[in-house]
Amino acid sequence: MIPSSSLAQAFSNRCAAARAHLRREMEARGLHKADGWEITETTREHAGGSEIVMRPLHLRLEAPPDLECVVSIEADSSMDSNCDPELSANAMR
Repeated sequence: MIPSSSLAQAFSNRCAAARAHLRREMEARGLHKADGWEITETTREHAGGSEIVMRPLHLRLEAPPDLECVVSIEADSSMDSNCDPELSANAMR
């Protein structure tokens, strides 16, 4: 079994990589932090694990629906990350 501190660090690293990827994608689409674009994170539970869903957020502008990253951790300690919302939605079914 993986020690919980190592597992937490690995999950944290996976989330940081997903955030960095999402920020690069946002910048490429003109969604700049200097213009008020942030990354919002929500947690959702599913059978056997949990996910952190990261999406662009602006207080006055609508975010593109096709831009998100999902990092998941399963009960067996396996992890995955996905930055394609279509694949993420299909995985939930």
